[in-house]
Amino acid sequence: MPLFQYRALQADGVMTEGQLEAAGRHEAFQRMAGLGLRPIQLSEQASGPEGKGASLADALGSWSLFKTGERIPARALENFTRLLSSLLAAGVPLSRALTILYREASTPAATAKWKEIHGLVIDGMSLADAMAKSPETFPRVYVAMVQAGETGGFLDLVLAQIADFQAREKELRSKVLTAMLYPAILLVLALGVLVFLLTFFIPRFQLVFAGF
Repeated sequence: MPLFQYRALQADGVMTEGQLEAAGRHEAFQRMAGLGLRPIQLSEQASGPEGKGASLADALGSWSLFKTGERIPARALENFTRLLSSLLAAGVPLSRALTILYREASTPAATAKWKEIHGLVIDGMSLADAMAKSPETFPRVYVAMVQAGETGGFLDLVLAQIADFQAREKELRSKVLTAMLYPAILLVLALGVLVFLLTFFIPRFQLVFAGF
């Protein structure tokens, strides 16, 4: 079973780190919720077949309802979404939460993007409108859900749902790619055998029959 490293907020607002075992990211988030933790960051330790499947999914890219542009990795967007949800649920103001996010970003591209969103929000723009200015990072479905959350006053819940969707999609992509790997290997081997027959084996038989 995969091992996950996490950072999370406890009920009293104290940051904690640890490890837990789970069948996938979605189950890991559920177990953390059961422990009363609000996840900030969750990363799978690369070991075992499932870990390899996840790495393969990251390497090959994927289809996704919440697919991001090339500059911002999908994992970075998922972490951003879940952390923002946790901070808002803990009562942290939106501007302060965005400040924490761009300071905690894992890549320079993510830092610049989250800082850009923060600047737009500080200037008086809604979070959904700020995100809509970066369609390469925040797809329309994502922005529409955020807008609904802002309008209804349950933005933290909507963001948590989006993060859960992203986690489930990642697990599904990993399983699909892992399932496709074996047939792909067989296809490559079959093509290799066919090329060998056409290039070396059959021409030799032609020479043999040409002598009769």
